[in-house]
Amino acid sequence: MNEENKEMLEKAEEIAEGLKRLSKKSRKVVMPYHTSYDLIEELEEVAESLVKELKLKN
Repeated sequence: MNEENKEMLEKAEEIAEGLKRLSKKSRKVVMPYHTSYDLIEELEEVAESLVKELKLKN
């Protein structure tokens, strides 16, 4: 796997992990709203970066 693909995979894994943290299935206590909003903003940034990289690659 080349370095570029490795970076994209790491970003996709980061998004997946963040979504798990937001999921009701994977947590036993309610996440405070401000924490979930912050996490969503972080995931949006990672997703936007990944989309840009994929567009440049194609």
